[in-house]
Amino acid sequence: MKKSHSTTLIVFLVLVILIAMFGFWDTLSALLGSLLMIVLFAAVTAGLVVLVGSLAWRWFKGRA
Repeated sequence: MKKSHSTTLIVFLVLVILIAMFGFWDTLSALLGSLLMIVLFAAVTAGLVVLVGSLAWRWFKGRA
């Protein structure tokens, strides 16, 4: 089996085990929560990059 197929199989089996242990809705809410945490982290990171870029732009513009 290729590596990508075995990884997909492992992820599927982990999801099946989680659903069997905690139930479908608890597993779904945990997966959505983790996905939204990643989205929130990306949004905060993008905001910080924009803020630092804006401050650097003003600083370099003021020096010229």
